[in-house]
Amino acid sequence: MADLLTGVIALAVSGALGVAGERAARRRKRAFWDRYGTYEGFRRQVDEDRIRAVRDARGDVAAVKAVRGDHPLASLVVAKRYVQEL
Repeated sequence: MADLLTGVIALAVSGALGVAGERAARRRKRAFWDRYGTYEGFRRQVDEDRIRAVRDARGDVAAVKAVRGDHPLASLVVAKRYVQEL
């Protein structure tokens, strides 16, 4: 009986965390598009020379982190795309 109760509680907690995560992702995505308008609008605001220097010195992962550090509304997917397109 205790195992069943523990399972139900674990399922409820993971479901609640999933819903909260989805809401946060939607808010972040909406805020990104409200701020930049388009992906091209985002690209124009990123300091390309700085990100390229980070990528050349420390690699792609560091460059993606630098993009996200400068532009916290950018998702990992958007930041990775930006670095790959440099």
